[in-house]
Amino acid sequence: MKDECWLLSERERRYNDYTRREHMQKLTIYDISQLAGVSITTVSRVLNGNDSVNPVTRAKVEEIINQHGYVPKQKARNFTRMKSYTVALILDDIRHAYMSELAYAIIQQLSNWKVNAIVCNINDVEREFIDKIDALIHQRVNGIILMGSIFEKNICRVAIERRYSEFPFVTVNANLALPNVCEVLQDHVQGMVDAVRYLNQINRKKIAFIYLKKSNSDQRKMTGFIKGIEECGLDASRILQAETLSQEAGNKATCKLLIQYPDVDAIIYSGERLAVGGVHALNDLGIPIPEQIAIISFNNAHGATVCYPPLTSIDNKIAESGKTAAQMMINILNREKVENVMLSCGLVIRQSTEK
Repeated sequence: MKDECWLLSERERRYNDYTRREHMQKLTIYDISQLAGVSITTVSRVLNGNDSVNPVTRAKVEEIINQHGYVPKQKARNFTRMKSYTVALILDDIRHAYMSELAYAIIQQLSNWKVNAIVCNINDVEREFIDKIDALIHQRVNGIILMGSIFEKNICRVAIERRYSEFPFVTVNANLALPNVCEVLQDHVQGMVDAVRYLNQINRKKIAFIYLKKSNSDQRKMTGFIKGIEECGLDASRILQAETLSQEAGNKATCKLLIQYPDVDAIIYSGERLAVGGVHALNDLGIPIPEQIAIISFNNAHGATVCYPPLTSIDNKIAESGKTAAQMMINILNREKVENVMLSCGLVIRQSTEK
């Protein structure tokens, strides 16, 4: 009987709490930020108990919250009380082996620290970026990791600098140079220089490069390619743009390249999917790899090992990049000092360049 009475009183208490909240004026985090004249990031920090908020600003936000009876979700209160965090990962193509392997490495490291992860795929950065970030902040995520150079677009840079200036971001392979963004970069320029030097050493002198023009990352690879070619005293004219980052585009670009430059004896591809498409094109044409044309690809993801022949790869250090990015975010959440990291790209030799 005692237990039944306790259960009844507990149900009544919950019902009364629910009824009280239902009759309160319901505001969103955006409404509070407008009433207080501060950013939604500042309101989020106040709700999460972040000590970095100016005391005067904190008091103003708390006053608005109390006046209007705003009740944050239980999940948000638990973050502060239980020291539990959620980090969002945003990428533009989860189907890309490089992206999926990078996301896996980040999630694994976050899970080691009991940090929850949300993975978001964004199809159109120009149209969706701000709405996506607003939604994630509204969901009380504690930090965001941006994956890929696509987030170097001006709309992302301006939004992070002005709209989300107090919110923590970590980027992988995106150079934004903003005070609230910590970066894990891969030295694509030197990686490409090393690849050209290697091909020159194995007596490949007519080296071509197939890349994606609209990619900032590929532009850095282009810089390295030209630098390496010039260092070796070779001809840098054998360059071709692929339409998209796909096997089909790699196949098509390779066929076009062979028509324009039939003397080519080595091809470097800016991405693994392009390289796999190129290998298929050469196989279909009966051109032996590597006897007639040697192939090098960027990334060193899973596709490099299952392709035939297996691809010599400029190693983007995917697992290390992911682990480093996750650890950066963990250190930020723990209010520890964080510095940007530049990882070197090694060269993994396989049968596409040497038998």
